[in-house]
Amino acid sequence: MAEMEAIQSSDSRPIIDRLAENNVADKQKEKKRMKFGTLASISAAVLSIGFVAQIAINNVSAVSSGVSSVSVKSPSTQENTSTISVPAGVNLVLTGVNGRSWVGLTNADGASVFNGQISAGQVVTFNDPKMIKAVIGNAGAIKVNVNGSDLGVAGAEGQVVRLDFDPNGQL
Repeated sequence: MAEMEAIQSSDSRPIIDRLAENNVADKQKEKKRMKFGTLASISAAVLSIGFVAQIAINNVSAVSSGVSSVSVKSPSTQENTSTISVPAGVNLVLTGVNGRSWVGLTNADGASVFNGQISAGQVVTFNDPKMIKAVIGNAGAIKVNVNGSDLGVAGAEGQVVRLDFDPNGQL
């Protein structure tokens, strides 16, 4: 008996390894561990998606808060003249006179206020306390009114015009 105990005590391997050697039990599989680089890349991807989503949400809310009123009037309607109090700052009214024109507007901070097309007969109003920068494509199709003063058509047919307006008028 002592001889058997001596043989068994000389083998210091765990019992599961000895059983696996005799095909009595399956070998334990090592658990695969996730590498730090993989975790870091997944975290970076999630954070960048969240960052892009936050910027998109902020831009949408900035665009919607920058447009104070947009109204469309048909060319055949008669306008009633009445006294309307206008807010301080830059009050820009763009009127489509013929054809379509692309208009891009930004405020003093560089945030987009409007980016789209204005068709003939469409009247769009924008307000900003500091400044409005405008890029008008097909400037001959847009009539500009700033702070109540009519500046006429922005330019020639097909011309691209860049205009800056502050509370005192055109810069």
